Amino acid sequence: MLFLDLDGVLIDTEPLYSRFWREAAAEYSYAMTYEDSLSLRSLDNSLARERFKELLDRDVYDMMRERRKALMERYRKDHPIQAKPGAKELMKELEERQLPYYIVTASPADRAERYMTEAGLHYDADRFISTKTVQRGKPWPDVYLEALRISGARAYETIAVEDSPNGIKSAAAAGLKAVMVPDLTEPGEEERRLCYRVCGNVLEVLKLI
Repeated sequence: MLFLDLDGVLIDTEPLYSRFWREAAAEYSYAMTYEDSLSLRSLDNSLARERFKELLDRDVYDMMRERRKALMERYRKDHPIQAKPGAKELMKELEERQLPYYIVTASPADRAERYMTEAGLHYDADRFISTKTVQRGKPWPDVYLEALRISGARAYETIAVEDSPNGIKSAAAAGLKAVMVPDLTEPGEEERRLCYRVCGNVLEVLKLI
């Protein structure tokens, strides 16, 4: 069984999230660094809210998130979401070989499906599992435990492909073989300890199945 993260693994959205988090903050005269924005990747909402309090000393998460979403949606009108290198080939291979998979994402299912379609990626709509359906998001293991329950897969036989530290922590905490395909940052020492493998692109994951 293969579990795939969406943002940063299949679609090239992480640079956009980073950009528009910082632009939203700037509109309200808050300073947010590139590194600060990266810390929000796949992060559970409650933890993100606490992170904003640390960064900006105010509870402005909901306001900033709505503004970030609006800025990104406006940008998307002229700049469609793109697939990550190798993602189209990966999804085609999974379909042709009838390999079982689920897309396990921090994004809501409707947005995930919209972005996948926009990026030209073929998918099975029944194979989306969102952190919005569980109590806690990444880096907690809840969404991957739910994916195991739905799929009937066994953790030690399942590969989870992630691009961010929060995603790797979530997959590893659920007992999965956590594979990192780095997107905006290379894995740190902690992520390397948790990783089953680090791959240069998503197509390399096929060699592990």
